[in-house]
Amino acid sequence: MGILGDRDPSMSFFDRIVAASLPLVPRPLVRRLSRRYIAGESADAALKVGRKLAAGGYRITFDILGEAVEDRAGVDAAATEYVELLEALIAQGMERNISLKPTQLGLAIDVDFCHQSVRGILEKARDADAFLRFEMEDSPTTDDTLQVFGRLRDEFGAHVGCVLQSMLRRTEDDAAQLLQSSQPLDVRLVKGIYVEPARIAFQDGGEVNDAYLRTLRLLLAGGARVGVATHDDVLVRGLKEILADMPEARARCEVQMLLGVREDLRARCRQEGLPVRTYVPYGTQWYPYVMRRLSKNPKLARYALMGMFRRREKMQTDAGI
Repeated sequence: MGILGDRDPSMSFFDRIVAASLPLVPRPLVRRLSRRYIAGESADAALKVGRKLAAGGYRITFDILGEAVEDRAGVDAAATEYVELLEALIAQGMERNISLKPTQLGLAIDVDFCHQSVRGILEKARDADAFLRFEMEDSPTTDDTLQVFGRLRDEFGAHVGCVLQSMLRRTEDDAAQLLQSSQPLDVRLVKGIYVEPARIAFQDGGEVNDAYLRTLRLLLAGGARVGVATHDDVLVRGLKEILADMPEARARCEVQMLLGVREDLRARCRQEGLPVRTYVPYGTQWYPYVMRRLSKNPKLARYALMGMFRRREKMQTDAGI
């Protein structure tokens, strides 16, 4: 999932033109758009947002923005920032749940280096009885990401979880493989935000949704904990149908949503008794994060442009998120 929500595989030439024009958009306008979806630049700003959400009955995950780090010093700085975040959560008595990107912690540099970098954070997380979500990025990183996750899972068990993207044709097989281990499994299931070729990814939104619900049912039947990460009413209805068939799985799943997206659906899920987790992203890297996300999925760039001039609720309805 990206800043503006679930991926819609269709896009147009106009979408690509908009994406190519993004660098020309004044930075203050981009900041205005992102303010709804990003808690701020500092941990203090994010913790303030987190406390407000927690008071409303929502579970919280904190996500320090950053990815595609290409030097070891940058990776070490990101790792230190995550340890400091955990220390702040401990000091303030807040839920200790964090999320990080593999390339933020060195996957683009070296697989073993990434493993050691995340391992250091997980040692702190284990001591604090915290949870770390090891995210998923675009398809060229999938094999290495799952390899590193497998090593971390073997050592840290229930303190670490992964992400699977239903748009990828391989995902059901990956889910089945992950269920073979005796270690606890916690999966954040998303549609996927990246534009991928048809040979490896479903291009039709209905196929992506069908694959999502098949994978969700497989994971829950296999005993996994699942974060049902979506802003799509269709998938929320599908979750309810699965839970009607497997009521014992209710305690092992929650709906997960992004800050500022489909707040109406977020509230409705809570009212209907589904636990809801809100992802709270923050950090000084908000601008490259936003620009990279929008350039990787040109259709989202069009919705972002629309969002500068139209009511956000209307934008979200148009985007199907």
